[in-house]
Amino acid sequence: MTFSPMYNWSASVTNIIHAGTQQHENHFDLTVAEVHKFTKAGSLDFGGSEFKAADVEKVKRKKMDQDDKYGWWKLEQGTYKIIFNEGLKDQKYSAVISAHEHARAAGLILSTTIISPDDDTGHLSTNVTVPVAGCNIKENARIATLRMMS
Repeated sequence: MTFSPMYNWSASVTNIIHAGTQQHENHFDLTVAEVHKFTKAGSLDFGGSEFKAADVEKVKRKKMDQDDKYGWWKLEQGTYKIIFNEGLKDQKYSAVISAHEHARAAGLILSTTIISPDDDTGHLSTNVTVPVAGCNIKENARIATLRMMS
């Protein structure tokens, strides 16, 4: 598989915040809609009959000033689930979600996700590990990149 340059993002990506900023020749920036903290352990087994997803709790964002349009999540060290604003539709190719360069520079570690055309892509998400120093994330921040593979 190779990454597809010059991909028509607007034909496949839903809920775009600002196409001029998010759309690039070979990737698309995904933005943060919600943050959830893992609160209770999940369970995995070989056959799947005892699988249980980990419990999560939505983290509230706070505005720095009452006149601010967008709020911030002030995350402490730990593991969180990020829900993206964007979703996929009419997906013909496999896709890869990985950390945005700014997220890496902020010390975040994001799980890399490969999505096949058969997957449910209405609500894209990823897991993120926040370092000891923590991280402040503004609502709609670009945190991950989406690349299509053909």
